[in-house]
Amino acid sequence: MARRLFLRRLGPVGLALTAYDVWRRLPPSARRKILAEGRKHAPTVAARGRVLLEKGRAARANRRRPH
Repeated sequence: MARRLFLRRLGPVGLALTAYDVWRRLPPSARRKILAEGRKHAPTVAARGRVLLEKGRAARANRRRPH
């Protein structure tokens, strides 16, 4: 069991597998609540993610310019 938990901690695949395990164990009422919150807040989170992505790209572009 400990080895299984260790393997699930590795990177994005491990995160996805862990999230799936948790999702399966939730009762249907909790799943509905999570989906409703996701629908409500997803546009805000996506907009903020887009802003952060653009800032990161701009910062990387500035670092690459030769002096």
